[in-house]
Amino acid sequence: MKLLAFAASHRAQSINRKLAAIAVTVAKEGGATVDFAEYGDFDMPIYDDEMFDKNELPAAATRFVTRLKKADGIILSSPEYNWSIPGSLKNIIDWASVVTPNPFAGKTALLLSASPSLRAGAQGLVHLKVPLEALGVFVFPRVFTLARAQEALDGSQGFKDAKLTRELEQLVKEFMAMTKALRLA
Repeated sequence: MKLLAFAASHRAQSINRKLAAIAVTVAKEGGATVDFAEYGDFDMPIYDDEMFDKNELPAAATRFVTRLKKADGIILSSPEYNWSIPGSLKNIIDWASVVTPNPFAGKTALLLSASPSLRAGAQGLVHLKVPLEALGVFVFPRVFTLARAQEALDGSQGFKDAKLTRELEQLVKEFMAMTKALRLA
């Protein structure tokens, strides 16, 4: 199984990148090959219909689509900005959505969010699910949200609370089982 993983944050010490890294470790331990991408690799201009009409795709969009096509599923950890998803993430989705054939179709996605707040980014993940499902992604029905992330994460790529570790491990295993089942269907 091949997975594309990334955090929708440019911060060097992003709590969402740390959360994605924990999920990636679990997926690798479960036998997956994971392309853990840097979000900056996908920096691209704002979606522009005129560029699309000229059949011009930004290089970063081409890179994203190439990596997406190689994956069976996606592990995506996204911050919540103003109760929604980062504009840059929506932009990536929009650019990739114009590629034919649809590179999202039939992929699976596990959505995660880490936040310093008590809300833990849950509303942003609700918004993220909409365009992904519209593009044919099978979004795993449960998400993982991490409230007060700075307090919950330890200094060595894990959680301070073993219960959180078990919860994320179980979630990633179930996501991988779904991805495998859909891949074989």
